[in-house]
Amino acid sequence: MTRFPFNAVIFDVDGTLALTADLHFDAFNAAAQAQGYGMTRAWYDLRKGLDRVALTEALARDVMAQAGFKLDRMQMVEASLELTIAHAREIAVENPPIARFARSLSGRVPIAVGSNAETPVVLAVLDGAGLSSLFEVVVTVSDTGRAKPDPAIFSLAAQRLGADPTQCLVLEDSDEGLAAARRAGMIAWDVRDPAILAQLDGLESF
Repeated sequence: MTRFPFNAVIFDVDGTLALTADLHFDAFNAAAQAQGYGMTRAWYDLRKGLDRVALTEALARDVMAQAGFKLDRMQMVEASLELTIAHAREIAVENPPIARFARSLSGRVPIAVGSNAETPVVLAVLDGAGLSSLFEVVVTVSDTGRAKPDPAIFSLAAQRLGADPTQCLVLEDSDEGLAAARRAGMIAWDVRDPAILAQLDGLESF
């Protein structure tokens, strides 16, 4: 039997474990439209690795620059959060290759979640995607107050797993998340890369 090459694996949630781009875009867009200004999907897709506060700040800057209109950022944060939580269990679905890998590790290798989303959002998404039972350690921006690319989320996840950060594998789908993992001293794999997905397939049978 091949030895698993990492001491622990930390999974991002949105776009990695679960397919949630529609969920988050719809919530952000509805919150913006409630103030009279929507966003395009192309604009959102370029920034979906940002946490809620950073994304809202980016939209507010662009709206002010382009339309001279001031968004109420706090109202948008609160409204988008409420909408996301309300619909996550209906809309979130697992990302098959990553969810399959997580299931193959659960109970055999220490695994955790490390997410830029807030704890209520993450728990609702994991529940909706049928993945909540796999993880005892869930770390979010609510725990650290510092979003990726800051390494705090991943560092705390490794600490709670009792794992050496240099022996942790992080699975991510955003540039911010990959940067955070590397800053935490971890091995970062980009699940947008088909070659990485092939490597995961090979690790499932250890």
